[in-house]
Amino acid sequence: MKIEVNKKLVKVFVGSRVKHAIRKYSIKDYKEVKKGRKLIRDKHGHKVMLDGELIGEEELFIEDSSNSQSNP
Repeated sequence: MKIEVNKKLVKVFVGSRVKHAIRKYSIKDYKEVKKGRKLIRDKHGHKVMLDGELIGEEELFIEDSSNSQSNP
């Protein structure tokens, strides 16, 4: 499957979770998300959890949690 993370295309296996796409994009960012220093949003601005399901063609964005808005 093809997933876009911060405008960079990554390929992950069918049945992947968000964590797989983030780890493929950047181990450093993955660790920061795990520590709560960064968070993941979809193209609509909604927070996405690491164990979230992927179906393909998603657009994900990693941002500092201190810059976070109060969107659920």
